[in-house]
Amino acid sequence: MTTTETRAASTIGAARLAALRAHVIDLQDGRLAARGAKAPKSVGEYRSTEADIRAIFRTHLPAFLEDHRPGPVPVVIWAHGGLVDKDAGFAIADQQVDWWKRNGVYPIHFVWETGIWSAVHDSLARWATGGRRGWLDDARDNFIEVAARLLGGGGVWNDMKVDAAAASAPGGGARVLAEELARFVREHPTDVSLHAVGHSAGSIFHSHFLPVALEAGVPRFETATFLAPAVRIDTFSEKLLPRAKAGAIERLAVFAMDDATEQDDTCVGLYGKSLLYLVSRSFESDKDTPLLGLEKDIARSRAVAAFLSRPPAEAAELVLAPRDRGPRTGSASRSHGGFDNDVATMDSVLRRVSGRSDIDSFATVAGSREIVVPETVVDDPAAASRAGVSNRRALCIGIDDYPTERDRLRGCVADAKMWREAFAARGFDVTMLVNGEATRDAILTGILDLVSEAAPGDVLAIQYSGHGTTAPDLDGDETAGEESEDEALCPVDFRDGALVIDDDLARIWEVIPSGVSVTLFFDCCHSGEANRAPLAEEPPEDALPRWVALDEDAVAAYRRRRGAAATPERAEALSAVRAVERPARRERRSPRTGREFLFSACRSTEVAWESGGHGDFTRIAAPLLAAPSSTGLRNRDFHRAVLDAFGDRRRQTPEMHGSDVLAGRVLLGPARRSKEAEPSTGSVAVPAGTGAATAGAAGAGADATGPAGLRPTGIGVPADRRATAVAALLRAVADLLET
Repeated sequence: MTTTETRAASTIGAARLAALRAHVIDLQDGRLAARGAKAPKSVGEYRSTEADIRAIFRTHLPAFLEDHRPGPVPVVIWAHGGLVDKDAGFAIADQQVDWWKRNGVYPIHFVWETGIWSAVHDSLARWATGGRRGWLDDARDNFIEVAARLLGGGGVWNDMKVDAAAASAPGGGARVLAEELARFVREHPTDVSLHAVGHSAGSIFHSHFLPVALEAGVPRFETATFLAPAVRIDTFSEKLLPRAKAGAIERLAVFAMDDATEQDDTCVGLYGKSLLYLVSRSFESDKDTPLLGLEKDIARSRAVAAFLSRPPAEAAELVLAPRDRGPRTGSASRSHGGFDNDVATMDSVLRRVSGRSDIDSFATVAGSREIVVPETVVDDPAAASRAGVSNRRALCIGIDDYPTERDRLRGCVADAKMWREAFAARGFDVTMLVNGEATRDAILTGILDLVSEAAPGDVLAIQYSGHGTTAPDLDGDETAGEESEDEALCPVDFRDGALVIDDDLARIWEVIPSGVSVTLFFDCCHSGEANRAPLAEEPPEDALPRWVALDEDAVAAYRRRRGAAATPERAEALSAVRAVERPARRERRSPRTGREFLFSACRSTEVAWESGGHGDFTRIAAPLLAAPSSTGLRNRDFHRAVLDAFGDRRRQTPEMHGSDVLAGRVLLGPARRSKEAEPSTGSVAVPAGTGAATAGAAGAGADATGPAGLRPTGIGVPADRRATAVAALLRAVADLLET
């Protein structure tokens, strides 16, 4: 939201708000307020009730009809974009209402409060403006897609879709309007014509509202117009396409940008493509989810493409900005947020709604507005001078001081310090996150920092000591059906729902550039098996398990944070969303191979213990890593050495997880510039973050890389390394697009 928009909304006074009550319906989580302020003095105080909706159809609209005899009077129902807050929603309505009325159209604006995107943007901006080594355009966009989802974008978008569905569910504000609208049309069958306009995620809102209105008894909508629609093609095909084909929506139009312009757009000042590309590649659960507002996705959907090009032309049309210039099919918008402020677009929409050519143009509306957050400069001039950055970097994480006393541990910070010394002995530059510093966002941005700044030849290590747990599988990618769960690390704020799940880590591992080595050392339980194997040796009295079970409050917080349902009403709305989405076929985690290699503290049927001031795994593994004798060991040899040190009567059994090739790589050695950069199909265990499968024997014949390729810390990075990094990141993008 721009500064201009904020100022415009903040200056809407009590008198203007009173006038807007006849046209603006404010929804919170899809619901109307039980009580509203009779004379709100600010937008923040404004609330809509059922009585306000009844007043529209029993007082305000009849009065408008009386002034515009003989009619019929067009009634347009507007739904704004989904990442817009209340102030911006009111600014849109304030700008448009009088213009619609001057043209003989009665407007009803839904302001559905979905503005928590600003918090995601702030987190993303802080991360993305740090001066990324080797970042250019597509490579940067690829990492921003990952970061945007992990820093909350996926949860925000899912929550917004649930809001859209909840509005039209029983008890929702849009359902109330649909029923009142149907009653009014029955009583005034020739007095009004009905029209719907949705900008961006407003198309998602209308995908739920229009069917409910038709089912309530509204005979038809004469037009439905979607501007840069963010609705999924599968949702549109299920909810609206059959009704449009049957004539319940007489004329449907999609205004979108052509693909070249879509890719020339920028989103939130950080991302080098439009918001729809970010939604498709990042916010939706499946990468590259087809959206109705993307020209390339329309072309790939035979049914939708055929419908939008069928004769007669006005029955259904695709308008592509900025080249289309017809009086009812014109748009000059060159940005996703610009459609509802573009004169050619808005005049075309008005002509479609009113059926008239002689209109009061949108050009007469004062001010300009584009729904974007403030642009942030990404380029960092200092980045080019950072030639001394080490190519061996590690992140050490240790959490003892969890806020809840029963969760507290004693040896995790000491573990992180021990691993720091071990990594330093191997020539690493080390970053530490301990206790209160180790929030979910800090952990994920720390890992993203390592991976996104890496170039071929870099060696990265990530260590974690703290609690592990499991959480409900919200996207259905696990293998155990309804009882399946995601494995998770527990940041210091985990009881607020801030878990780092295996799916989060998998999204990062998928964009590890070719030629970059990533090794993980996790000293926690990594599965939630309820039936633990009996201990061969009893732990000492001071021993603590590094695993916690989430209570109901923590699970509810986790669901809320991920945009899932935490109440029965939200669960019903989420079901309505999922019912019309067709998830892409996903490979289960078990056959996946990757570029990361994990050493974990125990089997899935065991507990990871700490005693005597350290984690049992750390006490053995970290000194072995620091010992000169470990230089040149392969990953599988190091794992065997750790097992031997634990002995036969061990109470936990450390595992290794990764491909056969990576098992044969030198421990903390660089990736080979050969087939090793492309993981083999063989695997010693499940390589997905906190993987749950038991490690098997490593494949024979895997290549190993000696330590000769290592460069000591402090040696400068070659001048051409930035170009090499970009090439590697683009290759990672290609890998993702092929999956």
